[in-house]
Amino acid sequence: MSGRKFQVREELYRLILNEDEGVAYNLVPRMLADPESLTPEIRWCLLYLVRGVGYMAARHGLLGNGGLLDAVMQGFEESRQVKERLDWMWYTVVREDETHWIQRYESTDVHYSLEELAWLHRRLIALWDVERERLELEEPPLTPLVLRQRERLKAAEAERSEPSISRSLS
Repeated sequence: MSGRKFQVREELYRLILNEDEGVAYNLVPRMLADPESLTPEIRWCLLYLVRGVGYMAARHGLLGNGGLLDAVMQGFEESRQVKERLDWMWYTVVREDETHWIQRYESTDVHYSLEELAWLHRRLIALWDVERERLELEEPPLTPLVLRQRERLKAAEAERSEPSISRSLS
């Protein structure tokens, strides 16, 4: 692996995997496992960050070997589709706000550079700080996906086991 390719790979891994550098190490797996637990704004910021990482990885020949970056890129795009409609509605609204960070991102011609990815990562840190404060105040806090799915299954089973009104009247 060439020196530049190795340097880019290290930087991309740092952006999405290093817990000392920020929050993407926590939010990317969370997005892959439970996209509902993130706000549309965080999902959009992650989308830009992960797509940028994917673009940089592809440009430097780091994709296509079945590695970690391949898995993250593919998994992210699949999980993103879960909330795509809601995310597009949010995007349509905030795009009209001239002071929103989306405007700054879209107004730049250089979306796929290490500097731009670092800027997005800092933006993601700020968004997650605000979201964590909001989650701490929320009552009850959002339960993990596994527990929410169990609750839905129990409710569905209880609904099926209850006699319907038409059966009880006959």
